[in-house]
Amino acid sequence: MELLDIEHRGRTLRGALHLPPDTAAPVPAVVLCHGFGGNRAEFGYTFVRAAEAMAASGVAAYRFDFAGCGDSDGDFDDLTVSDQVAQAVAALDAVGAHPAVDAGRLSLLGMSLGALTASLAAPLRPVRSLVLWAPAALAVAMDGEGARRRAAAIAESGYDDFGGLPIHRAFVDDAAGIDPFADAAAYTGPVLLAVGTEDFVLAPGVLEGYRDAYGDRLDLQLFDGVGHGFETVPARGRLVGLSAAFTSRHA
Repeated sequence: MELLDIEHRGRTLRGALHLPPDTAAPVPAVVLCHGFGGNRAEFGYTFVRAAEAMAASGVAAYRFDFAGCGDSDGDFDDLTVSDQVAQAVAALDAVGAHPAVDAGRLSLLGMSLGALTASLAAPLRPVRSLVLWAPAALAVAMDGEGARRRAAAIAESGYDDFGGLPIHRAFVDDAAGIDPFADAAAYTGPVLLAVGTEDFVLAPGVLEGYRDAYGDRLDLQLFDGVGHGFETVPARGRLVGLSAAFTSRHA
C-alpha cells in the first residue's frame, strides 16, 4: 500500500493505493467512494478488506477521503453530491495517471452516498465496471414529507441534523438538479448492486429505479436480514468477496 494524495479545487484529498504483488505490466484499478460522514476505511474496515482482496486478485484499489472527511482538507459543511462526483472523477484521473495502473481499465465502487456518487461519476469517464453498496438514491430524491421536514429544520437551525452531522442548504439546492436514476443510466457498463433487505434507505421504487436504469446489465444481490451497514460478519465477508470477484471479472 502507498499513500496517494490528490489536489482538487484547492484541497488535498488523501488516500491509499493498494497495488497487486505483480505490477510488471500496468494493472486495472478501482476507486472506492465512502459513505456520508465516513472515511476511506468504511464501516468495520470493509474498504480496507475490499482493497486487499482486489489487490490479491490483480486489481489495484484506491480508497480516499472525500473533502471534509477523514484526513482530507475541506469543510464538511460544504458537502454537495455534485462536488463529490467531481472528486471521484479527479480520483479516477489521478489513479489512471499512476505508472503501475492501466488508465483504460478503471472501475468504481461506492457505499451509500458514495454509491450514489459513483453511479453519477461513472458516465463521465470510460469506467469498466460499477459496484454499488446500498446506494443512497433518496439523498437526492426525498419524498414530500422528508423534504418538508428537512426544509423546516434548515429554516429553523441553518442545517438538518442527520445522525449528528449537518446537511446545509447547498446540499439541498444541489440535489434538486439530480435525478439519481436518469443521470446514472448514461453509464453503459456492468453494475453490481448489493443491498440489505432491512436497509432503511431501500424505499419503494429504489430497486425499480435501478432496474430501469441499468436493465440486463444489473447484477442485483440481496442480503437477507441485514440493514444499511451489512451488519454481520458473514454479510460483510460475502460483500467483499462478491465485489472483488465482480471487479476482477470485468477489469
